Amino acid sequence: MTAIKRRPRDAEATRTQILDAAESLFAAQGFGSTSLAQIAQKSHSHKSLILHHFSSKDGLWQVVKERRFSHFVEERKSLFSRGGVTLEEIRNSVRAYFELLKNDPLLVQLLTRAELEQDLSCSQYDEKRLAPFVERMREAQKTGLLRSDVPPAHLLLIVTNVITQWFEARAMFAGWSELEGEDLDSSFLESVEKVFFEGAQK
Repeated sequence: MTAIKRRPRDAEATRTQILDAAESLFAAQGFGSTSLAQIAQKSHSHKSLILHHFSSKDGLWQVVKERRFSHFVEERKSLFSRGGVTLEEIRNSVRAYFELLKNDPLLVQLLTRAELEQDLSCSQYDEKRLAPFVERMREAQKTGLLRSDVPPAHLLLIVTNVITQWFEARAMFAGWSELEGEDLDSSFLESVEKVFFEGAQK
């Protein structure tokens, strides 16, 4: 009997199904509490196929996180390559990250799970991935746009951590009387920009 070869399109569809299933389970249960058997069942696949595509559960976890950030990072890097740094560019990058999390609650769940499990390989904090953003902060310091007495990595982590924490805990603030009647997201982003840019400028 001749073995049936999977067409490339079928293989890619299977890979995507596995990623979608794993993403959903990792976000809901965490990495440690999710088994390959659960992922196989949810993706209507088999553990052997998961291992074929991703080598291990950890390998699958890395790809799940990677694909949530890849478009955002590549888009920003493309903009960086077009010329010298400006405050407006940095401001737009801050807003783009804010919108990324605002429009992707599943990504926020994954970030929360990664923090709870002390995942040191979380894509959001991968040094190589963040290097172009840190370098952009450094360029802004060299040109006098931002204060130079704060490490550029700190500038980046301050603004990204504040935004990430907002979306991880936003539901807890929805009932605050101080915030009644406000568009919580827009109001918070406006405050972040005021505090960060006024505090970070030279």
